[in-house]
Amino acid sequence: MPLVLSEVRSSDVSVQLTIEPSCAQWAKLLAAEPAGQWQGDTLSAWRRRTRRELGLAVDRPIIATGHQTLLWHPGILVKYLLVNAIAADMGEVATANLVVDQHVGAFSQFEIPVRGDDGALAVKTVTLAPHRKDVPMARHRAFTPPEAPRDLPGALPSVRQGVDRIFQAVAAHSGAPNAALQMAAALAELMSPWVDRMPNVTASDLVQTTLARSILQQMAQDPKGCIETYNAAVDAVPEGGIGRLEGTGDAVELPIWRVGADDTRRRGRLGDLRAWVETESPTFAIMPRALFMTALVRLGMCDLFVHGTGGARYDRAMELWVSQWLGLEPAPIVVASATQTLPLGPPPEQRIDVAGARRTARKLWHDPQSAADTAGPGPAKRSFLGRIETAPRRSAQRRALFHELHECLAELRRGQARSIEAAQGRVATAVRQAHEAPIVDRRTWSFPLYPQEMIDQLAQAVRAAVVGAEASVVTATRNPPTIST
Repeated sequence: MPLVLSEVRSSDVSVQLTIEPSCAQWAKLLAAEPAGQWQGDTLSAWRRRTRRELGLAVDRPIIATGHQTLLWHPGILVKYLLVNAIAADMGEVATANLVVDQHVGAFSQFEIPVRGDDGALAVKTVTLAPHRKDVPMARHRAFTPPEAPRDLPGALPSVRQGVDRIFQAVAAHSGAPNAALQMAAALAELMSPWVDRMPNVTASDLVQTTLARSILQQMAQDPKGCIETYNAAVDAVPEGGIGRLEGTGDAVELPIWRVGADDTRRRGRLGDLRAWVETESPTFAIMPRALFMTALVRLGMCDLFVHGTGGARYDRAMELWVSQWLGLEPAPIVVASATQTLPLGPPPEQRIDVAGARRTARKLWHDPQSAADTAGPGPAKRSFLGRIETAPRRSAQRRALFHELHECLAELRRGQARSIEAAQGRVATAVRQAHEAPIVDRRTWSFPLYPQEMIDQLAQAVRAAVVGAEASVVTATRNPPTIST
């Protein structure tokens, strides 16, 4: 598949964009007829049924993307920019956004770069609301955040402005049904200068569809086939980072979560699924784990899904699992990613080398007359060293010359004080640059913290790729793994 790299540079902005395969191939991918049958119906029929149940378009192809509703960075934002640009360019397509509402974790926290009084960069965590450990976002109530922090020492004006926008957007949607949909609405508002709103579909919605229930029934009836093909698939794609299903009997894991009455999430077992299937009003909920969720998305919800690089890696395991176990071929994917850093400091190629700066400063201190690019000593030191060398060892003459040498060097240092101070300052700058490099090079700051013109640059790069103005095309080979049986 071709790997399209588009790079946009200005004096202080660099955008590196990756789209695979190129946008020119999307129409062909969308036109492909879904392969396979399930429970006596074609996959096309299942797809129409699932979309009707989810309230999505059934009269045209759907391009979808999705993520946990966290305050994501430009590398994730680019998926939404791309879906939006392709939909606008192609016309007769619909869009959809997958809300990963089974996510647990500190969804209401984000980090920002700050500067201390001494100008040094540091990282600060900003909290919108507390979160309950091991509780999915779907089971967190929507919340009203406090006022945005005042006098925040944001490293850039855009950081301080972005924090205010985040707090305002989250507060504006405090009436949402839950925290996942609240954050999804806030993100849609924050993306609105560049991305049109898309219909939301949650993982909770997906698991209630007829397609999901039929596959869950199959899991309960054929746990051995489900588990063996699942484990073989994740073994074949170790780079995906998906763990095997473990356990025995009714305690064996399945690719589901069990969410109990206390709202906590734990790994779902075969016994849980059977109880859920057989009970008219179960006391707990079932939510899909990653591979089951993306299987439902790509089998029933969309005709093309835009993944990031991480999702594309693990979803290769899902493709193998679904193909081997169910005999179905999920909708194709496109991989999109971007690298964009905040203008917090010089890029790597413009940074001072610490070791080189130290060598220069040390040499200038020990021999102020020596040139930084020469190996030998300066004239005064060279003269003293020659006389010391010819003087008798352990003699008073030799000791006197040694003291005279250091007096001479001290005098030379006074004459070169500015150069020495500058060299030592260069060392301090190099050390600070090295210390701050992880902050300066970080690509995962929340996108509202970026200057608007930088996100404009990213959106322009995406639009250029969509209309065929790619900067370069490189051939990349993707060999799908095989499962040995």
